[in-house]
Amino acid sequence: MLIWTLKFDKKKAAFWVIMAALVIIGIILLLGAGGRSGSGAPASGKQGDTVKTEKARAAYLEQCGWKVETPALKEETVLIPKSFSNVFETYNDLQKQQGFDLSRYAGCEVKLYTYKVLDSNLGDNVLASLYVSDGRVVGGDVHSTALDGFMCGLRQEKQG
Repeated sequence: MLIWTLKFDKKKAAFWVIMAALVIIGIILLLGAGGRSGSGAPASGKQGDTVKTEKARAAYLEQCGWKVETPALKEETVLIPKSFSNVFETYNDLQKQQGFDLSRYAGCEVKLYTYKVLDSNLGDNVLASLYVSDGRVVGGDVHSTALDGFMCGLRQEKQG
């Protein structure tokens, strides 16, 4: 007969609890990424499409119905706020209507690409914005900078 005895050591127990927690957190982070590191597949106008290059971002916007001028007018790193103001909540509601949710990126930096929309029916003041994280689309909109302008989702009907 084989008998095992174990001696309880608080330091070792704490170490193993912390290690288990780190493993669980790592698994959650990997699963939560949802395969965000992508393959370079063509844009389909959906959340999570790979848009690592200028050409891919322009193709994505064209799939959504917007022809844009390249290169981007502006490329910047922006911080999604940890807590949303009422205005940002309203903006995120627009994102949710098109299958995005910027609250998943609260407190994170993402790339913001701003393009000029080339459509004579809409005027010269129309811009398309794409929020990109790890080469994947995580949000965006099309808006007019005119005083009486508009804002809509990437895949909504064009205003004008």
